[in-house]
Amino acid sequence: MHMDFRVYQVIFSGDLIGNGELLFEYLKGLSKIPGEFGFEYCITSEIDYQSNIICGCLSEEYSPDINSVDDEKNVYVPDVAPYLNTYFALDLQEQRLLVQHREYPATNLNWEQSMARLAFMIRGGFEQFYGVDFDYVITNRDVSDDEFIDVFNENRITSLRVKIFDQGRMLSRDAEIFNDSALNDAWIQGWNSDESETYEIVLKAPGRGGTGDLRESPIAISLINLPVKEILELNYWTEDDGAGTMSRTDLKKLRVQGLDRRTQPITGVDRLLSDLRNRRLEIRNFIAFRL
Repeated sequence: MHMDFRVYQVIFSGDLIGNGELLFEYLKGLSKIPGEFGFEYCITSEIDYQSNIICGCLSEEYSPDINSVDDEKNVYVPDVAPYLNTYFALDLQEQRLLVQHREYPATNLNWEQSMARLAFMIRGGFEQFYGVDFDYVITNRDVSDDEFIDVFNENRITSLRVKIFDQGRMLSRDAEIFNDSALNDAWIQGWNSDESETYEIVLKAPGRGGTGDLRESPIAISLINLPVKEILELNYWTEDDGAGTMSRTDLKKLRVQGLDRRTQPITGVDRLLSDLRNRRLEIRNFIAFRL
């Protein structure tokens, strides 16, 4: 159970913490706002402020004639669900905005619209308390193959997808694929003689109900030992948690464990705050760049 977040860097040259409490109270006090085609949106009352992080839920109406957010208190009612929630966190210390990466099944909702609505609400507070517009840019972070290799070494691997390049596709003579030295030398010689110009390899082994493990595959071990490669994705299996997937795309988002789309906001906001305040060094590694 997890939730992925896109990370944005807030463009501001000064200190955001000084007026953090004022910004929090401003956002907490916002009423429902009329949106396109008469659909309303708001920040629910579960919004909280701890450790210089404002965390809450953007709640957007997607079904008419049913109301799951109390008009006076903005309290989310889970039994009736015409509103779709998107978690967000504004870290004033790190000047980062984190927004839940999610699907929008309703026909009148989409990611661009949700971001515009959230920015509109935050912008009012920025103009009032900081005297500037609320501006932000997407961030990215470098993903190393070592992150994949750690998971590869510690879990039963059921799928592996690797991109290989013209340079760095040869195995070192010191690579250990087999324990038997003669077999190992023959394998390396055969691998390095390959002229197929293969550029991507996908390997699969039985997962649920099976015992397959690509850690026992000489092809998989060879790919891991290549001096230059790009591990794109792997699936792994643990006895405690079952199947898991790790992809390069996912690693460019911040993953928070213990949350999913069924988590109620009062629980989710608290869980998100607890997680983020202990991961600021990781959040800092998400660096802004302009598209």
